[in-house]
Amino acid sequence: MTALDAPQCTDTGTPAGASVPFDGHPPQAEDTLALAMARFDGDIDFFARIIPLFQQAAVDQASALAEAADRHDAAQIRHWAHTLKGSLLTVGANLTAARAAALEAAARDGRTEGLVDAVRQVVAETLIIAQQLDVPADPHTP
Repeated sequence: MTALDAPQCTDTGTPAGASVPFDGHPPQAEDTLALAMARFDGDIDFFARIIPLFQQAAVDQASALAEAADRHDAAQIRHWAHTLKGSLLTVGANLTAARAAALEAAARDGRTEGLVDAVRQVVAETLIIAQQLDVPADPHTP
């Protein structure tokens, strides 16, 4: 059993007791974009304002999370996983947010087996999501 086999938080949209597999396959671009637009009720102007903020914050948070994992600093892994989880939920990236929640719980509880590899996957997925959520120069033009 690894640090990430524990039940997930229900506030991420993952049912209690469900596992969030770390399988190396992030959500598809169209799924991420559709979830983000649904999260903003189709408000393209709000989407165009918030996504660049998410992209910068997510990259910074993912970098800090990776650095904490490199140092095997459970307290900082917990902190940055929690922070990143919130950013991911903001744009509707629920699966990766659930994985960040699992990291947070594992670090909080001292379950470290597999934690560094799981951090690497969450970081990679976050960077892919940030790239997928591009806003057109004129958000009113398809």
